[in-house]
Amino acid sequence: MNTFLDEIKGKKFAHGEKLEAEALIIAQKVLHNMGLGMIPKSYADFLHHYNGMKFDGSYLFGATVDDDLDIIDKNEQMKKPENTILLGYNDFDLLCYDYTLGEYLIIDRNDFKVTDKYGDVELDYALSKIFNF
Repeated sequence: MNTFLDEIKGKKFAHGEKLEAEALIIAQKVLHNMGLGMIPKSYADFLHHYNGMKFDGSYLFGATVDDDLDIIDKNEQMKKPENTILLGYNDFDLLCYDYTLGEYLIIDRNDFKVTDKYGDVELDYALSKIFNF
């Protein structure tokens, strides 16, 4: 994750309020009750740095009350493939986590075709891809 954090240094982007542990716990429980898996640990660790963010048409969701960045709202409102949690998107792609395979997926927004896969420890690559870095 440090690579992505280095890439965004000096860039002006909006982000959610500081992550409160209780908000993350609630988000995990609500997503689980929706029939989705848990937010992966690597992404939860990222949320401690930036609880959701938006930059130049790319969005990452967090455990927040900001409608543009709320992971629960977006997973209820936006279409996504089965067995995934929607973590973010840009104009062309979705960033999802397949909780059955333990992989981050970059998915075409139009046809839901998986264009890139990243292992659970490769979050940096998935974040860079969704932000076009």
